[in-house]
Amino acid sequence: MFENKLLYHFSIALIILSASWILGKILKFVLNFIGKKILTKTKTSLDDKLIGEARKHVTLISVIIGFYIALEEVRKAFSATEFTHHQILYYIGIALFVVIVLAIARTISKLIEATFEWYMDEVSLKTQSNITATIAPLTNKIVSIIIFLVGIIIILDYFGVSIGSLLVSLGVGSLAIALAAQDTLSNMIAGFVIMIDRPYRVGDRIQLPSGEIGDVAEIGLRSTRILNFDNNYVVVPNAEIVKFRLINFSYPQEAVRAYVDVGVAYGTDVTKARDILLNIANNHPEVLKDPAAEVFVTEFSSSALILRLNMRTSDFKKKWLVETSIRETIYKTFSEAGITIPLPQQVVHLIGKDETKTS
Repeated sequence: MFENKLLYHFSIALIILSASWILGKILKFVLNFIGKKILTKTKTSLDDKLIGEARKHVTLISVIIGFYIALEEVRKAFSATEFTHHQILYYIGIALFVVIVLAIARTISKLIEATFEWYMDEVSLKTQSNITATIAPLTNKIVSIIIFLVGIIIILDYFGVSIGSLLVSLGVGSLAIALAAQDTLSNMIAGFVIMIDRPYRVGDRIQLPSGEIGDVAEIGLRSTRILNFDNNYVVVPNAEIVKFRLINFSYPQEAVRAYVDVGVAYGTDVTKARDILLNIANNHPEVLKDPAAEVFVTEFSSSALILRLNMRTSDFKKKWLVETSIRETIYKTFSEAGITIPLPQQVVHLIGKDETKTS
């Protein structure tokens, strides 16, 4: 009777194991068919990534689950009094259950990682940045840790361990950590916001609320490093940047306005001075032709008529060189044309004793 009973349950176990292997192969074939025939026609690549990850693990998970069920079937052939065989199979079943939970957790983690990386790639493509390489590694680790913690909780629950007190302890511990590292966490959250919202990118020239100007060298999770004109790093916590307004000179376009104010003496032919300024701007190689340069009368000062030459250059980094070059050319050309750039002057009237002061 024992041999017949063992053979009966062992035969069923083999059938279950074979069926699980066949089922895994069928599921893999179905996923291959869906991936090649259907999902290749869709516009997004997310479904291809998810199907690819699922295809890698479906057969293995199916076989492990089948092996676990088959083992439970074989264990029925032994009574609880047959301690050795029954207990060995019980321990093997526990090990298989742990393997199943961890395998499913790993598969879910890979699917979530593939989804997040796809989204980061889309954001990187739209913003022309390398946000995937910056955020994805840390995020993938966090996702993996959370998924495997859930798996461990499921395993502990299977063993009959009360997870209520564990969850309370984890909650209290997390709260304590959050309070102790609130500045770091706020900077990290601000770092995520900056990387997703993209108010500036690496290489952009920005002006901070403090007035400092520099080029963005690195955007980290805790801080942003800006290379200033003294070739030194200005390290700014991300939480401070997201709170205040800043100026991005490189966005949405690299082209930036340059201008030069110049004073001419009263009585100067304004039309002639305007033509000279426009000619200087139009002949400069770093001044854009579109939009065209313009000249405006901006002020009647105490000693001069102020003219402003407005123009555009292709890059903010060229702005100061263009303005300096234009000023030098204006000084030389005005001198040759007989146009005076007056110095500040003040007229003093001396009133004698017999003269009456009018005003």
